[in-house]
Amino acid sequence: MRKNLVLVFILLIFVVTGCKEKVLEQSNIIETTKADEIEEQKAIEIDKEQKEGKEVIKKEEPKVFIGQALDTIDKDGFTEVYKEKNKKSSIIYKLKNYEEVKLLETLPYGWFKVKLEDGREGYVDSRYVRTKEIPPHEFNEKTEGYVLVFNTDKQILRIYKDGELIKESLASSGIWDYFTPKGIFQIEEGRRGKWFYTPRFKQGGKYWVGFKGTYLFHSIPFTEDGKIIEKEKEKLGTPASHGCIRLPVDVAKYIYENIPAGSLVLIY
Repeated sequence: MRKNLVLVFILLIFVVTGCKEKVLEQSNIIETTKADEIEEQKAIEIDKEQKEGKEVIKKEEPKVFIGQALDTIDKDGFTEVYKEKNKKSSIIYKLKNYEEVKLLETLPYGWFKVKLEDGREGYVDSRYVRTKEIPPHEFNEKTEGYVLVFNTDKQILRIYKDGELIKESLASSGIWDYFTPKGIFQIEEGRRGKWFYTPRFKQGGKYWVGFKGTYLFHSIPFTEDGKIIEKEKEKLGTPASHGCIRLPVDVAKYIYENIPAGSLVLIY
């Protein structure tokens, strides 16, 4: 009898211990399954975020170039928007001074294609639009012949011939209220001279060459009697002019004597 009781007791211990181990095993399985599910969910979320990130990059909006109309030439307070890239075409709109307009394209010679607020597109003479940046274009210094490239941020003029840099100089463009127009221009036929004087500004200059209407390359300013205005000379390398591009006398003379009409002028 006693022997049987011992056997029953041992059997009970085995049953209880075995059940407990099974319960623990099942618990471990459940915990492992939950952990796997969590990791899998994290992987799905990371993958989703990465894909969304790529989609954001794909959906990035193209850069918008904004110009501000400012009439410093006719001084009537308006800038005409033409239907065609031609001042003989019809005027579709008149921008008021300081009115902003979207710049779509930089076009030769001295034009922007623009988009108005109502969605219409037209063309504006670039001399009437001041802007920090212009839409990119395909013209560059590698063009055959002479190319003059002026950087307004650095106030440096570089002269290239057949793609090779042959001269570089500090210069001075217009101050913000008398900005130098940016874009694609060319040296104009028959527009150069050894001397000019502007009573309104009480300044003159030597060796001027035109690249768009009243906008010129010329020397540092001179007095009416032909003396260098020293305080203006010291401004070379900073915006200081009424819109023309001032240069040291020898550089202005080089352009006057060597750069033919039709040469490309790029102003950034």
